[in-house]
Parts: sequence; structure tokens; C-alpha cells
Amino acid sequence: MTRRSRDFDTRLAAYCVIVDDDRILLALWDARATNPDHDPRWTLPGGGVELGESIEDGAVREVEEETGYQVELTGLLGVDSGHVPAGRRLHGEGRPLQTVAVLYSARVTGGRLRFEVGGSTSRAGWFPLAEVEGLNRVGRVDQALEMLRVHKPDWSA
Repeated sequence: MTRRSRDFDTRLAAYCVIVDDDRILLALWDARATNPDHDPRWTLPGGGVELGESIEDGAVREVEEETGYQVELTGLLGVDSGHVPAGRRLHGEGRPLQTVAVLYSARVTGGRLRFEVGGSTSRAGWFPLAEVEGLNRVGRVDQALEMLRVHKPDWSA
């Protein structure tokens, strides 16, 4: 059955898990510019795919915007989805949100670390894998690391 009218929004996003030796690249999701009560948390570099953009191109573009690095995707890790009730949305659109996140493994091919200006993240950095558990982070970081472990069983954190 096809619904003609939706009472929710959908957000398609793409993220990259970039591990170099024993460290991972993360970006600080920081919405305090529009929501002063927001608690910044570390997340994977990535974000919303633009209309007409391929998911792969969106992932690569978002990493460059948030970290300054050019990357090459090395594999599809999986797809994650979630639900944000209308009352918990940051911008108060008054409608629930269905999120769909496509997660890739990637490697850095160029660029240098820099912070995004005027976007959804305020910092980026490399963190030892052993210290990720102690970071204030979004759950998707843990999900992505588990996906990476499943796809690369010889990889250890």
C-alpha cells in the first residue's frame, strides 16, 4: 500500500568510518548555534545527502566539509535507521523524523585536518580507539565500529 501523504520527514545521510592504525577520525556534532542547550557529542564525519546527489558522493563531500580530508570509500559497512519524535527534533519542525544512515569504511587520500565553519560540526580530530569509550559520543560511533569489526575480523581495537 502506498501512502499519498506522509506525516513524518525522512533524512538520508552517509557517514564514514576512517581508521588509521589504532585511531579513528571523529567530528564534534555541535548544534549550539541554533540550540544553546545542545550537548555537543563526537560523531562520525558525514551527514545529509543532497537531493540528486549519490550516497557515495554525499559521504565523500561531507567528510571533506567536516574534516578537510579527501577520502576514498573502501566498503559498505551497513545501513542504520532511527526515529526522532517530533518533540525531540532540534529545529522543532513539529513532525517526527525517520533517519536512514548509510555507513562506509574509507581511507584518507589527501587534504589536511581542519574544522568546519558554519556547519553542524565545530571540530574534528583523531582519537585512539582505546579512548573512544570515554568520549561523549553518539551511539552511531559504536554501531559503526561494530560493523567494521564484523567486516574486518582481523582488525582489533
